Amino acid sequence: MTGTPAAAPTRIVLADDHNLFRETLGDLLEAQPSLTVVGHAADGAAAVRCAAAVHPDLLFLDFQMPHSRGAGTVSDILGVSPRTRVLCLSAYAEPGLVNEVLAAGARGVLHKGIDREELLMAIERTLAQAAHTTVLVPRAPAAPAPGGDALSSRERQVLVGVAAAMSNRQIAEGLDITEGTVKRHLNSVFRKLGAVSRLDAVNKAVQAGLIPSPTLPTAARSGHWGPYPRRGTSP
Repeated sequence: MTGTPAAAPTRIVLADDHNLFRETLGDLLEAQPSLTVVGHAADGAAAVRCAAAVHPDLLFLDFQMPHSRGAGTVSDILGVSPRTRVLCLSAYAEPGLVNEVLAAGARGVLHKGIDREELLMAIERTLAQAAHTTVLVPRAPAAPAPGGDALSSRERQVLVGVAAAMSNRQIAEGLDITEGTVKRHLNSVFRKLGAVSRLDAVNKAVQAGLIPSPTLPTAARSGHWGPYPRRGTSP
């Protein structure tokens, strides 16, 4: 008796101008038995050529890298390889650009800060559902609320920690709260400010006058940045 032949692995092309990111992503994907990386590209034009040459099942595209026309590059890839499913990657993308690449035929837009489980889930959804769109950056974020009431006092304290390049764990310890609470406050901050990354949230909050500019070297060296309460004092 012969067993059922194993399904062929999903063939993937990685297009990103940051070599280390591309290679790390490739290693992560190659660790999955059902996935295999069949091509690399370091700019938009090379991504189109690679798609034409190998016709991958899935192509990860940083649509903001050199020689990329954003939505135009997505269209070019689908023009030379119509069956390829394109998942766009970005560390930061304006909502308008996100909508443009989705309208051009990309199956999703993923923030480069997503974790391994989210990435693999996005791949599974993209491959399983022909018309499904995956967006792990806000597609149409709300405009920032005007004035100082946009963020709560605690949300501002958390964002001050982010501005000081603190990790969620460091922020939690400084405010005597859990990391989960820090994450919930950050999710609320992102939603209120229409931010797509930690840096974006800090920049928007500074521009709106909601937190001070994170250029306080003396305070940073002292280990006490902004309105964080010292241990043993009231918040």
